[in-house]
Amino acid sequence: MDTSKIRKRLILSGFGVWVNRVSYYKATKKWLNLKNPKTWSEKLFWLNKYWQPELKSICADKYRVREWVAQKGYSDILIPMLGVYDKSEDIVFKDLPNRFVLKCNHGCACNVIVEDKSKLDIPEAKRKLDGWLKRDFSLDYNETHYHNIPPKIICEQFLPVKSSADIVDYKIHCFEGIPKFIAANFDRDPITLHPHAMVFSPRWERMNCLKEEESVPEMKCPQNLDDLLRTARTLSEGMPYVRVDLYSIGEKLFFGELTFTPSGNMIMVDYKPEFDAEMGQYIDISKIKKQ
Repeated sequence: MDTSKIRKRLILSGFGVWVNRVSYYKATKKWLNLKNPKTWSEKLFWLNKYWQPELKSICADKYRVREWVAQKGYSDILIPMLGVYDKSEDIVFKDLPNRFVLKCNHGCACNVIVEDKSKLDIPEAKRKLDGWLKRDFSLDYNETHYHNIPPKIICEQFLPVKSSADIVDYKIHCFEGIPKFIAANFDRDPITLHPHAMVFSPRWERMNCLKEEESVPEMKCPQNLDDLLRTARTLSEGMPYVRVDLYSIGEKLFFGELTFTPSGNMIMVDYKPEFDAEMGQYIDISKIKKQ
């Protein structure tokens, strides 16, 4: 008996909502309210169940989202792509530059970051990539929009920095197309890939909204903050909520990805209850047609 097929059928038939309810209760000791959601977390779960336009899968697809970004007039911020593959054996590693990034397009945390090709364990990299290609990431946290993404491997140029440790990932949380705050992730652990994080308002004022605030030095405001916010507004137009991930190298912007279900919608684990409630006010589900 293929248990993976049974699990997939259950998730897509609605059983996944109960999985979400149980996970939510374990984390909060409260039952998930989908009939009358109020908080940011609850509304993300509501959107995950009822708001599933085709555009959501396209924009969550790390390959096809490039079409959306270009249509919005921002082709210049796309990281140059070196190749796209259906399986790892199609990758000709000898033809790739010394530094590059391989990633699967249909989920999250499935990246092979190569800063020195001579040190790359190619068989291990191919094993990881092929394993990710076989996964249906929609089954992990009932993120159904991932289910409709045809799995591929894409290869992008390495960002123009000395090291990946120099990269700051600006995660701009947009509600109804309006940026409400920026989570700046930096100095990722090379093993766990977990970053340090600081949260700022659109005016670059430090926000005390994380449950566990880090004691780290203040971060300088990016010199192109206005461009970051303007880009995020354009790319999030028409969406009740999406996180727009951008990089800023000097004065140059680069596009990262669009994320609709951060942390599998379990964001109340990281943010304070009052902030969860405040952000929930900015999503008006009454305007959304259930799909």
